[in-house]
Amino acid sequence: MAGSEVPGAAAGVAGIDDVVALIERQRAEGLHAGAQLYVSLWGEVVCDVAVGEARAGRALRSDDLMLWYSSTKPLTAVAVAQLLERGALALDDEVGRYVAGWGGGKERCTVRHVLTHMGGFAQAETFDDDVSWDEAVARIAAHRAAYPPGTWASYHATSGWKILGEIVRVVDGRPIDTYLREEVMAPAGMVSSWLGVPLADQDRLGERLVPLHWTGHVMPVMADGAISMQPYHIEDIHDQPWHRAKVEPGAGGRGPASDLGRFYEALLVDHAERLFRRPLTLDLLTACHRSGVLDRIFLSSPPWGLGVQIAGSMSGTIGYRAFGHSGMASSRGLCDPVEGLVMVFVCNGLTGPIENRNRMTDVTNAVYAAVCPQPKGPRVAPAVALS
Repeated sequence: MAGSEVPGAAAGVAGIDDVVALIERQRAEGLHAGAQLYVSLWGEVVCDVAVGEARAGRALRSDDLMLWYSSTKPLTAVAVAQLLERGALALDDEVGRYVAGWGGGKERCTVRHVLTHMGGFAQAETFDDDVSWDEAVARIAAHRAAYPPGTWASYHATSGWKILGEIVRVVDGRPIDTYLREEVMAPAGMVSSWLGVPLADQDRLGERLVPLHWTGHVMPVMADGAISMQPYHIEDIHDQPWHRAKVEPGAGGRGPASDLGRFYEALLVDHAERLFRRPLTLDLLTACHRSGVLDRIFLSSPPWGLGVQIAGSMSGTIGYRAFGHSGMASSRGLCDPVEGLVMVFVCNGLTGPIENRNRMTDVTNAVYAAVCPQPKGPRVAPAVALS
């Protein structure tokens, strides 16, 4: 297929070519300039595909580095879970035990509240500001709570995960990017992934750092007492060298789809022994820890695990024990421990929320149909589909 690279596709998997053709059609429809898809079954690669272009005139490769956005979150959640199983902290420890200056009505906020997006400080700090780690943490610590922690939910796109990263730093002594590199990425075999790419490494990686493309992304804007959806050209910021270098534990991971796939394979194969000391730690991470609580950002009540999305909070019809995370208008990582399926789909096109939901749903359902046509367990479609 023109404009596609398929270096690792396994023979004999009926229907996988149809999934690649679907992604190519999405590209032709203008949803993305390029996309990577990685699929494995019980650790065996089914598909490692790059479709389309990284930038005009340069084909996207399967080893290129893409921005994962919030598909990064499970890596930091695993870091916290590692410290939990070592007894270095507890889920119901108050955040103020670890973060200096913690206040503003957030005093009763716990580690569990942050992992389940119930901390009450979703808007405390954005992904887009050029501020130091210490300044960002101080701003979040001083920010007034929007509601008493634990009473409501509101998706903490970046602020909560910055605090989780700070907790890891205080407890372990290593900055979160170092911790993830040494304790999560290396054991999982993620050889080309970064949480913040230093400027010198950006120069070395060159064209392998894939730029973003605006393909219809919008955000709600309040003006004259009315809310309207306006174009959100965030690629202008997120492709800047300073932003690529920024350490963002909840939204700043960059790497090939295959590397994120290896992360999920490390949680699937060998009872997660590469990342956890006990299989029960993974069970704790992926159990439902929030249900029936209104999320003020999504205006729905999706179930949630400890820092991961679970069946019922991801669009598409997926296995009842599947878990993973989606990233802003562009990505999804998913692991189904019943089917043995790992799927990572990352696009360089930031499209509208409905278009992206449909894109993710179609690809997810197509992968299940191709790789797991005979279900080993029930599958779940969410009542309200998120991205």
